Amino acid sequence: MSDTLARGVRVPVSLALGARNLLKNVRAPMLITASLAQPLIWLVLFSQIFRGLADTPAFRRLGYGSYLEFLVSGMVVLSMLFTGLQSGLATSTDIATGMMDKLLISPIRRSGILAGRVMADAVTMLLQGGIILGAALLMGARVRTGWLGAIALLASATTLGVAWASVPNLIALRTKNSELTMVGGLLLTLPILFLTPAFFPEPLLPEWVRAVARVNPAAYVIETGQRLMSLGNDWGQDVRTLIALGVTTAVLVPLAVLASRGAAE
Repeated sequence: MSDTLARGVRVPVSLALGARNLLKNVRAPMLITASLAQPLIWLVLFSQIFRGLADTPAFRRLGYGSYLEFLVSGMVVLSMLFTGLQSGLATSTDIATGMMDKLLISPIRRSGILAGRVMADAVTMLLQGGIILGAALLMGARVRTGWLGAIALLASATTLGVAWASVPNLIALRTKNSELTMVGGLLLTLPILFLTPAFFPEPLLPEWVRAVARVNPAAYVIETGQRLMSLGNDWGQDVRTLIALGVTTAVLVPLAVLASRGAAE
């Protein structure tokens, strides 16, 4: 059964569950606020604390003129990672309240349950990324590649966030414990961000951090966003980012699907 009845109109079950998950977010605004507040606070604080970095010869040689513009993509990605963590916590809540059991025994496709979660996460991430980008523009940042570059930045970051949300959801489905989901998600989320050029240009990072960044999909998305914000588009970087996102999605999403099927057994 791929459809559900809502007010006499048949709609895809994934769309209905996606709307339900979005309504849950609206009814619990603190969850959205928590994943949005820290990136906004860091955007304001770090753009002022490290503002002088933009005046150093090493920074200018790389072509970056404003530290605020350099920082924006990292904070957009951070909001996506935190929203992915909130997605896992929402799954833990559904498990604890028995809602997940009801969905699993209902005559709907298991893929529809996961698709509903993905749709809600994608919409939430896109809106939050737009808010952070809008805040940066109000602070004086400019997107060198224009509105197309802004859309590309939000799209790549949202894709990363949706793929990354598979990890907290996997933890939630396997452990069925919100505390373990929170701890595990945080232990993984922050290193994913800090082992990237989010705060300092890649050539200025220690060699071991640069080595880790080469296999970190967040690093590719952040560097692409930095180029779109400050330097202009680089098709080679775009291709590398698309490959990194494709590999990440191909690895993480199937793991979450297998976990959801295991939860039904």
